[in-house]
Amino acid sequence: MLKDDFRILEASNGRECLDALEQYGMGISLVLLDINMPVMDGFEVLVQMNRNHWIEDIPVVMISSDDTASNIKQAYDMGVSDYIRRPFDAQVVFRRVVNTIKLYAKQRRLITLVTDQIDEKEKNNQIMIRILSQIVEFRNGESGLHVEHINILTGLLLERLVQKTDHYDLAWSDQYRITLSSPR
Repeated sequence: MLKDDFRILEASNGRECLDALEQYGMGISLVLLDINMPVMDGFEVLVQMNRNHWIEDIPVVMISSDDTASNIKQAYDMGVSDYIRRPFDAQVVFRRVVNTIKLYAKQRRLITLVTDQIDEKEKNNQIMIRILSQIVEFRNGESGLHVEHINILTGLLLERLVQKTDHYDLAWSDQYRITLSSPR
């Protein structure tokens, strides 16, 4: 039902599915997974996908005739995007697969856009720190390099502090703000 519109990789069991995920990674747009499979069942595959963080980037649609409430709940709890019961309508499955792939593609584009914006903002902040350091050096006779070094050292110390102890629960964003504020 999908072969005319998609390139299909088939796995005859859960182990082959994981091998394909290892080999192709983000080149896989979506995984259709059954609960009952030889070698490794669908839940064992989901455990491995979670362990390797693949479930975060590759959507999984579970298709199964096992439609007990506990299995459906477990599948969703383990990160599946959708659960389709057998018997199913091929057109409905096709539409749900296409919609899930489109949703994840849009999510990836948004993540890339936000990441690029954060990187650009960080570059601009670093430029601003250098400019302010030079102004301080010019106006007050203080070393502009000193101000830059304070910024760098603060970032390194905060990073090490968070690694060494649980006493300070500082998110990355908090560390970043403190580091940017340190030369002021």
